[in-house]
Amino acid sequence: MRTIVVSNRKGGSAKTTTAVNLATELAKKYSVLLIDFDTQGHASIGVGSVPSDDSGAHSIFFGKTLSENFVPTVLDKLTLAPAHALFDVYEYSDLRGVLKNRFKKEKISDFFDYCIIDTAPTFDALLKNSLEVADVVVIPFVPHHLGVIAVGQMVRAVYQMSTQMGANIEHVGMLPVMYNPHINEHKESVAKVESAFGKSKVFKPIGTDIKLSQQFESGEPIVLMHKRTKGMKDYTRFCKELLKRIE
Repeated sequence: MRTIVVSNRKGGSAKTTTAVNLATELAKKYSVLLIDFDTQGHASIGVGSVPSDDSGAHSIFFGKTLSENFVPTVLDKLTLAPAHALFDVYEYSDLRGVLKNRFKKEKISDFFDYCIIDTAPTFDALLKNSLEVADVVVIPFVPHHLGVIAVGQMVRAVYQMSTQMGANIEHVGMLPVMYNPHINEHKESVAKVESAFGKSKVFKPIGTDIKLSQQFESGEPIVLMHKRTKGMKDYTRFCKELLKRIE
């Protein structure tokens, strides 16, 4: 099983949109687990479910198994561990290694080809648990000055986990989102990220498409919509590009 963490410490970076569409596109062919680690629960909503007030993925931190929280989604091969909407990470003093331990004890890798984790835009125990099991990290970013800074902050967090906690992260990639090629700031921001981290680390951008925000109202990821849209084409291409890089 390959675990792909979709994360950015800056909010509003299309992190959840990316996680939902990546998981759904992969589930057309592979068995996929989507873990919604953001207590807002938007990834859960995005695949036709709802966050829970009394259970969900976060309940592993108070003694429950991960698998007892699994629920079906819009695709047979896509399983969701929904968010626990009322979970407060700051109520706990030590949450190190919990997700990694659950993966091992429940033999999660025996049941899924891919695991996608949608994280909250914070650097806390939830993100650290996610990075500890990550094989791949995808960092979506909006191409402007603060977006470029956020990429650097996230890369440093990944490096810290790799060096201090022994995380075995094989690939880190940056995904420009809400990209408009006619805006100079967008082009310049992407160029800065390519210059800082290498052009090979930056995926082709996801353009603007109103359908990407509307998909959450329908609970159907854009990659499943019957009518082809720009967002659908971009995320389908991104998934293929990612698999080519990591397989």
